[in-house]
Amino acid sequence: MSITLDFSPADIQLIQEQANASNVSVEQFSHEAIMKAARNAAYMAKIDRGIKQMHEGTGKFFTDEELEALFNGNNI
Repeated sequence: MSITLDFSPADIQLIQEQANASNVSVEQFSHEAIMKAARNAAYMAKIDRGIKQMHEGTGKFFTDEELEALFNGNNI
């Protein structure tokens, strides 16, 4: 898939500087930045769903002990 984006000269300069600092091409830098933003948006949507569930009373709260047991692979 091909995408065309229009940037101001100042934005282009910033992107080029950051790509150079990361030692990657502008295309690779742009791809990585877009993918990072997409993953972040998906993560924030999960957090929003969790908050909504808590407000609706359909979520579950865990105590510190329950979380530790969960992380250690023990049954809760």
